[in-house]
Amino acid sequence: MVTIASQTVNQEIIHLADLRALNDGKERWNHLLNKDGRNRALLISAAPGAPPDPHIHSDFNEFWIMLDGETEYQIGQYVPFTAKWGDVVIAPAGYRHDIRSTGTGPWNMRLVVGPQWSNHDIKGIEPSKFIPLPQAEPANLIHTSYEWMLERHGTENNWGEEVVLDQRNRVNFIHSIPGSSNNPHWHPDFDEWWVVLKGELEWRVGKKDPFRAGPGDVVFVEKGYRHDIVTVSDESAVRLAVTNRAGVHIYDGDDPAPKE
Repeated sequence: MVTIASQTVNQEIIHLADLRALNDGKERWNHLLNKDGRNRALLISAAPGAPPDPHIHSDFNEFWIMLDGETEYQIGQYVPFTAKWGDVVIAPAGYRHDIRSTGTGPWNMRLVVGPQWSNHDIKGIEPSKFIPLPQAEPANLIHTSYEWMLERHGTENNWGEEVVLDQRNRVNFIHSIPGSSNNPHWHPDFDEWWVVLKGELEWRVGKKDPFRAGPGDVVFVEKGYRHDIVTVSDESAVRLAVTNRAGVHIYDGDDPAPKE
């Protein structure tokens, strides 16, 4: 399935390769992908050395999903750290964050997720000293490493774990083995979207034609549509699923989906 990248939000699937082709030769660009009623999901690409814009959000948590290259984050008083493919980074409300592209390029991409009213008006003050990142378990770590998650759980079985859980969002890191499927369902009160990090997955949404997504692709399904997700690659697959906090699921055998 070929999708022409555009600034139309909430497309059923956006292929990362299309966005790269659309912006080839640009040192710095962004592309608005989704507006789900809670969040605005904006893909940002910045070349190494691009000027930073440190700031604070006083009333909401912001998080990022890394989709290429390497980016250095300095959040609150925590020591700077480097995030790369598949990592999830959170800046809690009130924490100043300074973001710098450090990879060799040409692509240093991050998908930033915050509310639609987000701005950079409050700049904050640079910390005078740093403290180590806390050693803890998900959810809501400042830095959740993609590689660390696979090391913790392995790649032999199906599993999932929450990596973000706050007042707006629940984000699940989901690993699925070849040939496996989710438990088909639909959502009555929120749109769901996913970022594929590994393998290839097939979405079967209502009575629409099935389509496939691979690493870096972003899939969006409106509320009210039944969706079945199957791992079709020979290797296991990883996806991040973004829902609201309650995450109400209506499974097959319960009420039928209102949309087809």
